[in-house]
Amino acid sequence: MSERRTEKQVLEELSDEQRALLKRVLEIERAKLHVTAYDATDDLLVAVKEIIP
Repeated sequence: MSERRTEKQVLEELSDEQRALLKRVLEIERAKLHVTAYDATDDLLVAVKEIIP
């Protein structure tokens, strides 16, 4: 049986680039809560391309 990791453990294992991408995705998701017809596809694509050229 595989070992279950906590959210904190998973976050600690992320690289700086992965953390930056996660932070940006969460910012975009948070913004979506305030705009009902928001399509985050373009913003997510830009965020990913900033981290992974």
